[in-house]
Amino acid sequence: MLNMNRATLLGHAGRDPEIRELNNGGRAATFTLATTEKWKDGEGNPVEATEWHRVVVYGPAVKAVEAMLKKGDRVMVEGRIATRTFSDREGTERNVTEIVVTRRQDTVNMLSARRAPADAAAGTRS
Repeated sequence: MLNMNRATLLGHAGRDPEIRELNNGGRAATFTLATTEKWKDGEGNPVEATEWHRVVVYGPAVKAVEAMLKKGDRVMVEGRIATRTFSDREGTERNVTEIVVTRRQDTVNMLSARRAPADAAAGTRS
């Protein structure tokens, strides 16, 4: 049986990416992505709803995200949906759902006009 876990989101970066070093020597970039839906209600009044998504990028794409992505930039992300559990500072267990960009077919495409350094542009595909 065929299974697929794939998400494609197009929105705006909610904050500058946070870059962290991993225990295995690699790096990860984390940022939020806002997707907004707009429509008119039954009375013709404009309505909008924004969903916030947590995005985690691993591998070669981290370099490009670090160099090119800034808060408010338009970005398209393709990755898998992952949910993990962690304990917060008070010891309470929490669940977080993330879009994880780590495999070869996953992508982060910065769509804003900002130009990338030549060596970082090659890292947008991981």
